[in-house]
Amino acid sequence: MARNTVRIYTNIAVSSCSGSGPAYTINYGSSVANVQVGDIVTVYKMAVGEGAHSGSDEDSKYTYRVTGITDSDTLTITYVTDTNGDGDDSPCDLPSGEGSSGDPGKAPHIFDRNLGSAFLMFVE
Repeated sequence: MARNTVRIYTNIAVSSCSGSGPAYTINYGSSVANVQVGDIVTVYKMAVGEGAHSGSDEDSKYTYRVTGITDSDTLTITYVTDTNGDGDDSPCDLPSGEGSSGDPGKAPHIFDRNLGSAFLMFVE
C-alpha cells in the first residue's frame, strides 16, 4: 500500500453482483458504509485450490474504482486494470483460491482510499 493511501476494509465477502463490464453492481455480505466514490477496490485472483492470497502468490491483481453507492452494502465498481493483462473480468468471477473447480470461492475485496498528494505534506 502506498504512503498516501489508507485501508478502509479488508477481506469483504461478495454476496452477489450484476453487470457485464466494465461497470458492476456488487452486493456485499457486510456493510461497506465508509466507502466513498473514487475509492480503490483490489481483488486477488488465485488459482482454484491454491489457497487464500498470502503475499505475492496471486495469478493476477485486479483493480476497480468505486463509481457509485446504492446503500450501505451495495456499490457500483468499474474495472481499471489487472497485473496479468487479462482485461476486464467480473469481480464475482475471480476465484479466491479456495473451494473446487466446480465451486470456487469468490475472492474477497479490499478497499483503499487515495489521500492525494496534499496529504504528503503532513507525513515525514
